[in-house]
Amino acid sequence: MEERAQAGSVPSSKEVLEKVENKAQILELCTKLKAVERAAFNQFVEDSHEALGSLQRLLMTLVALVLILGFTATSLIYRVKIAPLRAQLVESRAIIKRQEMLAALGTLAAGVAHEIRNPLTAINVRLHSLKRTLVRGSSEEEDATVIDREIQRLDRIVRDVLNFARPAEPQPVTIAAESLFSGVQGLFGSQLEKTSIRLNLASSPSLWIRVDPQQIEQVLINLIQNAAESIGRDGTITLRARGTVMPLAGQASAVVILEVIDTGKGIALNVRERLFDPFFTTKEAGTGLGLSISARIVEKHGGALQYQTEVGRGTTFGIVLPRVEKNAR
Repeated sequence: MEERAQAGSVPSSKEVLEKVENKAQILELCTKLKAVERAAFNQFVEDSHEALGSLQRLLMTLVALVLILGFTATSLIYRVKIAPLRAQLVESRAIIKRQEMLAALGTLAAGVAHEIRNPLTAINVRLHSLKRTLVRGSSEEEDATVIDREIQRLDRIVRDVLNFARPAEPQPVTIAAESLFSGVQGLFGSQLEKTSIRLNLASSPSLWIRVDPQQIEQVLINLIQNAAESIGRDGTITLRARGTVMPLAGQASAVVILEVIDTGKGIALNVRERLFDPFFTTKEAGTGLGLSISARIVEKHGGALQYQTEVGRGTTFGIVLPRVEKNAR
């Protein structure tokens, strides 16, 4: 209207109303724009909060996964690396402790055995001189026979003690594992038949070991005697050689196992804990040194003496020895 007034013309009322309506529409549009902007801002804030919550949940999940992976990796490293080393360390300490105990015991036993053997030899000589003067069939001769038998038993105990205290060094040769069974089979075959015990030689592959045959045969003889005593009558003893790979001296090695398998009564749980202890025995006339000496002989060959047993079902003793090639020296 001012413009018109300056121009010298006065606007009509219609024109004035149209101007006012246009201004009102602009204000309404501004109000709507502000409302839309506020709604958009609020939506942006909500979306930001939701994204932040998702990010927090993702970070928590990642932290949990890192912790789980760390725990799993630690457990795996412990199981694969640390646990075997710890077990080997514990085993080495036990072996060292046992060797120290056996060394001390062996020294003591050797001294005692020598002190016993000297008077025992003198008694035995005088007894044989005395028996020549006794009347055959008299009670005095029977007493002398009993004394002679007990002297022989004492002498055997002394020999066992000396063998335990100072075992001979092995003189190894390379032989087929199965050949060791042939000698002991011929030694025990007829003897075991008297008690209806069958001594079987199982078929075995061609396996070679480097051992002192006499010493390993001594171990086999002891194990077969124990098996026969466990059976009593009517049973089977099986000799078998097999090859496998197992831990030996702290590392996986190719080995030969000479097995003596019996169908006896098995070994009681309370006996297993002390089975290889020197001078521990369940036999009335035993010295408790047979298995101890056998274990020491096998250890000197770089092997181990192991067993599996089940009460009422029988026992399997295994002489574990390093496997060698046929022409090994």
